[in-house]
Amino acid sequence: MKLGDKLGLRGRKMFEKSFPIYFLGMIFLLAMNTVVATQEDEGLFFSKGCVVLLYHNFSDTSPESTSISPKLFAQHLQYLQENNFKVLSLETMLRALELDNLVDKCVVLTADDAYFSIAKNAYPILKKYQMPMSVFVSTNAVDKQYGAMMSWQQMRDIQGKIIKFYNHSSTHPHLLELNEAQIKSEVEDAQNRLNKELRVRERIFAYPYGEANFSIMRQLKEMGFYVFGQHSGVVSNMSNKQNLPRFPMAGEYAKMPSFKTKVNALPMPIVAKKINPIFTQNPPKLMLEFKKTLSKHQLNNFNCFASGGTEVDWKDDKNVVVIGKQPLKQRRNKYNCTMPSQKKDRYYWYSVQWVNPDISE
Repeated sequence: MKLGDKLGLRGRKMFEKSFPIYFLGMIFLLAMNTVVATQEDEGLFFSKGCVVLLYHNFSDTSPESTSISPKLFAQHLQYLQENNFKVLSLETMLRALELDNLVDKCVVLTADDAYFSIAKNAYPILKKYQMPMSVFVSTNAVDKQYGAMMSWQQMRDIQGKIIKFYNHSSTHPHLLELNEAQIKSEVEDAQNRLNKELRVRERIFAYPYGEANFSIMRQLKEMGFYVFGQHSGVVSNMSNKQNLPRFPMAGEYAKMPSFKTKVNALPMPIVAKKINPIFTQNPPKLMLEFKKTLSKHQLNNFNCFASGGTEVDWKDDKNVVVIGKQPLKQRRNKYNCTMPSQKKDRYYWYSVQWVNPDISE
């Protein structure tokens, strides 16, 4: 006996009427199960993230280590536009981060130090492409009217939908060399100046030189600030909100091949752990735990880079220890780790900036 006959005439009619919906629903569930199974089989990770870029000077004549040419910067924005990236304001990205609602191919543009070249060279290009940028200001240099920096009036002239300004301390010190009261003064004095001159009330901060330790991070959290560092990586729900990553864009790192790799980066799928940038052994040891078991391809193509090279020691298919082959000799050093994803030309990325406060500069 057919299923429709068992239901009787009325039941058969109801079944026949609802069958297309039932059938489509079953197809949808089967398809979703297939996608999930495929993702698990291939070891895919789809954590949402946003790439934040860090610029300084926009000039052909300033030091290459902290500069990008206006022509190359325009190529950056053109690439983002032509490849359908979502260039968000910093505040929009932070709101999405709080809601765990970041979108794929999300990019945020930032610049440190409020150089005059931002107003002269970057702003016209940003305006042409209608892309926002956030600028972190060390207020003392502006108050002293340093020639390389924008004036308060120049900032007011460009402040708006395209350009917004945030806190980069008062005197741009090494915060590691200050006590808690001095750090509070540096941050709050700058915030007050920004509020008075530009009506900036949002509490968003960027560490000078990207330097901080656990104590400073905790203090900035208690003061109500989101904070950005200067280490590479993708902002995600695994990120420390008092030490958010940004990809530096200057010199060789700003050229188009490097730029394309970085804006297409994905957050490394690791268990969130706060890493103390102040190391106690040299070279420092970095221990990472992945959220899921890695495939052989991922295990074989996980790489970490540091001055002098690194040793990578897999404890199992989810836990790895990374250590430099040589002691770190600079005040600031980085371990940059990458791993291919199943998406073409997209790599998982994770970085730590190690700081040795005993080395002065």
